[in-house]
Amino acid sequence: MTDGDEQAFLPLHPEAFRILVILRGGERHGYALVKELERDPGRPGRVLPANLYRRIRSLLEQGLIADNERAPEDGEERRRYFVVTPLGERVARAEARRMQGLLVGAGELLEPRDA
Repeated sequence: MTDGDEQAFLPLHPEAFRILVILRGGERHGYALVKELERDPGRPGRVLPANLYRRIRSLLEQGLIADNERAPEDGEERRRYFVVTPLGERVARAEARRMQGLLVGAGELLEPRDA
């Protein structure tokens, strides 16, 4: 995959981007993702599990995240843990650059125009 290939994934759905950002911090299971997404002040309302797992399935199919199969620890129920892939890392960075460009353009809207 060449450097420009991650552009094919853009723009990302905001929740998909947020999942990639969260997973950059380490593996998470679905419930942990829900809790982190709900703590985001820019995200309104609750995270519905069906919507989250639809987004996770899409990210898995695209190869942006992977299922990190591991045995449960003592006292821990079996859960699926997810990790960001190298491709997912590159796509998240490309999306962050794209969003940063949008913010620069939006900042220009806030500057007064000389008439």
